Amino acid sequence: MILYQGLLSSPASWARVGRGYLGGMLRAGTDVAAVITRGFRYDPDFPLPPGLPMMSLPERRTVSPPEIGLGFLHPPHLERLIGDYKANLFVWESNRVPPSWAEKLKRETDVVLVPSRFTQQALIETGVPADQVAVVPYGYSELIEIVADRCSRDPSANPPDRPFTYLVVAAPHWRKGIRELCRAFADTFSKSDDVVLRIKTTYDPATAKRRFPFEIPSWDSLFKQCGLCESGSPRVELMVRTHTDAEMLELYAQADVYVGPSWGESFGLAILDAMAMGLPVIANGWGGQTEFIPSTDDLVDFELSDRQEGLYESADAALVAIPSVASIAGRLRWHFENQEASRQIGESCRKSATPRTWDVASVELLRVLDRRV
Repeated sequence: MILYQGLLSSPASWARVGRGYLGGMLRAGTDVAAVITRGFRYDPDFPLPPGLPMMSLPERRTVSPPEIGLGFLHPPHLERLIGDYKANLFVWESNRVPPSWAEKLKRETDVVLVPSRFTQQALIETGVPADQVAVVPYGYSELIEIVADRCSRDPSANPPDRPFTYLVVAAPHWRKGIRELCRAFADTFSKSDDVVLRIKTTYDPATAKRRFPFEIPSWDSLFKQCGLCESGSPRVELMVRTHTDAEMLELYAQADVYVGPSWGESFGLAILDAMAMGLPVIANGWGGQTEFIPSTDDLVDFELSDRQEGLYESADAALVAIPSVASIAGRLRWHFENQEASRQIGESCRKSATPRTWDVASVELLRVLDRRV
């Protein structure tokens, strides 16, 4: 039996990863269960994979250790992972991992599961043995075909007279490249252009009880800093709310281009979902997403930097990639002026994403675990 430990009932990306793997393993007939875990934006009513057995923390303590303990736990808390064989999912967005995290992963797990060679190399460079790290890429939502079909049959879901829409799904963190994107959007368009930048996020740091160095001060201050509050500035829509997985896909269906200018990604789940929905993707040319995005001019230029505000934890010699504002701006303008060619690129992205389902990812995960147990 595989017991999963990690946040599930949340819109957070790491919760989506857990739901994706568990849903795929259940469909494959695997004996799995999960522990109810609280964390960022926890919502007990958030939809989980159908048929997933859940147990409370006290219940977990009363049962014998499972054959495999599969976690998506923050490295400082890895001692909570239980199982005869311990596997932990791990993401990191730079080329070096915090040394204390690497030591915990080495000591507390039998295998570290990462979604890209980019993150695998970061762990190896920080001292984790290569044979302890396995690459298992993520998948896209199994709801995509259902939502895409519904949207294609419902004209109100994507009206023909809407503005050309750029979508970004991002936490209000410097690392997400939202400052560079907002500057590029302000530099490229004006109020007279029939365009909109739609920003989907989960919170505004201005309303948080505690602020972190990796967060922007507020969305309003960012927009003012980037020149998006002027009378002639182009239209921006900010969406601060929780969406279910199906609602997120409907947002992609209502967009023309997805923009992922992050300073670094271990994988890029939103990018893969956007591609699977047939959107062209403008993204940074550095990070885990480059391992599945088609190599086109939409991979924008960048400059490597040691700016620590892009990291959630400091790490010696860690670098991030700051995307070029001019390069982003050029691709924003190109897609607006070449909309038919843009749609063709989106179709190429869809074809590239098609084999990367959660069912495929889950089978590969089970192969890795079977080989090692």
